[in-house]
Amino acid sequence: MIEGKHKKDLGLKPSVSIIACVGWLIFIILWFAFYASGYTWEKNLAILLLSVLILFLLLGGMWALWSLRMIPKSEWEMLKIKGFKWRIATSIVLPFLAIIFLISWFWYYAEPYTVWQNIAVLFVVLIAIGGILGAIWTRWGMKHSDKMEKFGEEFGKKIEEAVEGKDKSEEDD
Repeated sequence: MIEGKHKKDLGLKPSVSIIACVGWLIFIILWFAFYASGYTWEKNLAILLLSVLILFLLLGGMWALWSLRMIPKSEWEMLKIKGFKWRIATSIVLPFLAIIFLISWFWYYAEPYTVWQNIAVLFVVLIAIGGILGAIWTRWGMKHSDKMEKFGEEFGKKIEEAVEGKDKSEEDD
């Protein structure tokens, strides 16, 4: 798992993550207890999605920057494979845009529609995002299956070594 240098480099990230999640839960509880009754269910859902988006940006950004610093030089080779970078960017931007669309939908447009119609909009957005991402990654994955298989084997070995190291340290305790 996280050992040596990587463990020391975590800094305040775990504490910030816990504080942010607890703060988010407190916000949601207080919102629904004291403020939600002044809004329709659609607007409350938009506020919930907005709060999740803010939490995701805060924690996702913090942990993404840390994980980029922790990638060994040998694994940066993945970024040199044609088409990998734009697929990564699309995998980040597209769900972000989908959540912004859903926030806008539930805040401005959802009220005249029934619950079932709004659920249909939610499902259509989720299915569209999944379909688009599945389509762009499947083609790439099939084209570069040999490189991905090699990367997967190396990654699997690292996980096995980490688990074996953890098992041995537990036996020592």
